[in-house]
Amino acid sequence: MEKEKTLDCLCLKSIDYKENDKLVTLYAFGEGKITATLKGVKKSKAKLPYAGALLCFGKYYFTGRNGYYNVIGCDLVDNFYGIWTDIDKYYTALCGLEILDKIADDREIGDKLAILTLDFLNEICYKSDNIHKSFAFYLSKVVANLGYKLLPMCVNCGEDDSRMFYSFTKGGLVCPYCKEYNSLLLSENAVKLIDSFYNNISCDIREFKVSDFLSVIRVYFDILCKNLAKKFKTFEEYILFYNKINNL
Repeated sequence: MEKEKTLDCLCLKSIDYKENDKLVTLYAFGEGKITATLKGVKKSKAKLPYAGALLCFGKYYFTGRNGYYNVIGCDLVDNFYGIWTDIDKYYTALCGLEILDKIADDREIGDKLAILTLDFLNEICYKSDNIHKSFAFYLSKVVANLGYKLLPMCVNCGEDDSRMFYSFTKGGLVCPYCKEYNSLLLSENAVKLIDSFYNNISCDIREFKVSDFLSVIRVYFDILCKNLAKKFKTFEEYILFYNKINNL
């Protein structure tokens, strides 16, 4: 006999399935990642099309057993509509969903990351006046919650130089004397931002360039990719897009 259950969920993925259905990947608080079917949701008079949309957060009602679920209802909490109408918000939000999708297999870590991600979506949808800074800050918290650190000093000798690089080999900042040939030179502003995140202090960003934020974002993603041995396709597209429009 099929059991009914109710879970607070965030929609991470949604794909067409059969003629009129959708297959969704949801992060369910207290349960972890689950896959479910929305039957008939592509029909013109379907009642739950919003439940199969990316970024939908709500109370989902399911029937099913043994890990096979059908969505039979959804009380919408937020669809973050403001994100869908802004390319900067949309790209960063998709990166956040991809992070949660790829990292949230561990339920204990997953719930913490899901809360971070929901806070991030709420921030960029309703509050943030600098999407790139909000994204960089979100990534710094993801990295910290996974137990990794990005120290604002040379990981090799401990030097705090005026010119700092990111070492793709060591996965941390290095001074000019310890850098490798392929180390990424960081601007002074980028280092200030990393320092502000690490020490939880405010940072005046009024004169920061987009490139300052992008370099910090790239660094945090490199830490995630190397330590988790995962690739993030959406992030790669994000970097290519912003490098192109900013001529970087």
